[in-house]
Amino acid sequence: MSKKDEELSLEEQVERIRKKRQRFGQYDSLRNYLNVAFLVLAAIGLVVYYTSDEHKFLGLGIIGVGMVLKVVELFIRFVL
Repeated sequence: MSKKDEELSLEEQVERIRKKRQRFGQYDSLRNYLNVAFLVLAAIGLVVYYTSDEHKFLGLGIIGVGMVLKVVELFIRFVL
């Protein structure tokens, strides 16, 4: 615990924690949608890749789009 935290009352510490959690919670639904889209695209891409000899690059492209969505989700989680 830092010296600043020791000087705060218990109520002030709880309020700081609550505000910090609210800030992270405002993007939860967007992150959940991006995660679901990533999982669906990854599954579809794998099915296309392994079931079609002619469309391997299409399967890789679908997986790539899903990976881009996952990177966007990670950006939202750690930067915003």
